[in-house]
Amino acid sequence: MDWDQRIANYVRETKFPKSLFVAEDNRVVGTWIMGNDYRVKTGYYGGYPAGYLRRIRSLFPDKKRVLHIFSGKVDLEALPGDTVDINPKLGPTYVDDAQTLTCVPLEKYDLILADPPYSVEDAERYQTSMVRRNVVLRALQRASAGAHIVWLDQVLPMYRKDCFDVEAVIGMVKSTNHRFRVVTIFRRSDLNAAQAVESGGKKGTKRTTKRLAQPTLESAGAILGSVSD
Repeated sequence: MDWDQRIANYVRETKFPKSLFVAEDNRVVGTWIMGNDYRVKTGYYGGYPAGYLRRIRSLFPDKKRVLHIFSGKVDLEALPGDTVDINPKLGPTYVDDAQTLTCVPLEKYDLILADPPYSVEDAERYQTSMVRRNVVLRALQRASAGAHIVWLDQVLPMYRKDCFDVEAVIGMVKSTNHRFRVVTIFRRSDLNAAQAVESGGKKGTKRTTKRLAQPTLESAGAILGSVSD
């Protein structure tokens, strides 16, 4: 699908006014005003705002293999997929450090969602140190060519331009007294993708494996879940 088709599907499925546009540089730009619905269905600190996953799903109806990193207690009814979290108590598909993703077969997935902690204070809520965003993007270089990565944050992470193309930048406003955020949508470029997969970490297995042991102290820099509102 091209972006005109994705935007048309977004309007058709969500019934929201058209708020995304393809700019002259062929990147998608726009703003989502999320409104005053404060609900987080799972009740988990930092969970996605109401309606966010529905919007993402409507942009990518062609994507069938979804991965949520920093997953926390993500609402899988809204956007089904596998999950990655450092905390085994949350029952993720893969217990792993988001900064390495060593045990995750990233090449399986064509849509990856990331919602890291935005600040040291947010990270402290998860009793972990702050994530290094560029290191997470480095790990995600193992994704297959054509895979999209939807990164929700207050910061544009550093990334390699020969590995990722920025296809969309969407401002997100929740309501008064909430932080502005930006949805940056990367596409894993064809250049160097095969090489990155070959040189990446070993493939993992799902949560029935020994990986579910409690994380070690060395993994304290990893991310527990989704970010703060």
